[in-house]
Amino acid sequence: MSDSETTPGLNALHNLYAILLAAPSPANVHITLVDRRDGFVHFIGITRGLTEPDFGKKLWVPYSQVPWFSHPQITVKQAAVSQITAKAVHLADGSELSFDYLIIALGQSRFAPIGVASTTHREFVAEIAEAHENIKKADSVVVVGGGAVGIEMAADVKADFPDKHVSLVHSRVLPIPGPFKDEFRKEVVRILEEDIGVNLPQSREVGTAETTSSAFANTPVTLTSGKVLPADWAIFCLGTQSKLPLISLDASVLTPNGIAVKPTLQVDHSDLGHIFAVGDICARDEVKLAGVAMYGAYIAARNIARSVLGMGAYEESEENPSKLLLLMGKDHWAFQMGDEIWDRERTQQYVYQDMGPGGVHRRPLASHHAGVLPARSTFGHLRGQAIARICHSGKSETPLRNCLI
Repeated sequence: MSDSETTPGLNALHNLYAILLAAPSPANVHITLVDRRDGFVHFIGITRGLTEPDFGKKLWVPYSQVPWFSHPQITVKQAAVSQITAKAVHLADGSELSFDYLIIALGQSRFAPIGVASTTHREFVAEIAEAHENIKKADSVVVVGGGAVGIEMAADVKADFPDKHVSLVHSRVLPIPGPFKDEFRKEVVRILEEDIGVNLPQSREVGTAETTSSAFANTPVTLTSGKVLPADWAIFCLGTQSKLPLISLDASVLTPNGIAVKPTLQVDHSDLGHIFAVGDICARDEVKLAGVAMYGAYIAARNIARSVLGMGAYEESEENPSKLLLLMGKDHWAFQMGDEIWDRERTQQYVYQDMGPGGVHRRPLASHHAGVLPARSTFGHLRGQAIARICHSGKSETPLRNCLI
């Protein structure tokens, strides 16, 4: 599934915690996570969450339920960001947060219900319940968009409601954009059509209007051929909305594709080396998927730790092979890693029925020796809007570092 509106920020925070705060002698830092929500949303399971609301409820994990967030040197600030400058993050309520280090992990947004408009768990549960009722009442469902989200949405609807007529409409000869093999794409089409029963019309393009929602009841979908697909419920899984307008940094680092960064994931400007950017917000030539964002968060966190601990040269992010794991209902999946298409049995070891959110609660508060960077620590695919900061306090001879995520 796409990395849109992901929370690599949460993964960055845990790596910073593991390196700087879990050591026997914690570093003099304070880490703040800023999120407009009171918890993070595990977006990798959002399509199944709409077809199975009891599962969907578990995709939102309140920050108050994550044990290591209770550390006295970690703060969670629930707030919307209005502007990010070189020295401060400005919040919608008019306040601002200064920082010594900043990790920008804003990702991109989608409209609800594929995206999440909610700011609390209660609102989220109501949001997915409404979408579920619309799906449940529909005899015909049309999903527009042939990327990972559209494919998984169509598959989940048909798998959970086999009597419904489900169509997947997209604009390419074969679905799935990006550097993937046609052999992989054809196998996905075969699974959708033959194993699950999703209809893929031959004439695929469809026009869409600007909207603040991605789902519509009783809205027929007209293809470019003129053919009309009846839809008691239609959902548009098309593209994302950039959060780049929130960024007020030097114009030279703001590109149409995001923030220009160095291989160290520092913003690519001599005066902005204290700011890091990870995930979809980066202008990097790579497929924007959750795993890549998690790896970026890991590198950014380790480099901040290197600076705080005086450990020398920063690490550079390695080029990762393009990879995509598609979960089509509970019983079908497809995976391409680099140029290799994995078979069903080999892929199954990476398929979990809960899709991963339970791992956050189980994450241990491991201790590390001061000055030793632990092995890579990731959460898998965690999604949401996040910014993190690190600050220095005056409680020791070493000044407090303020890190904002």
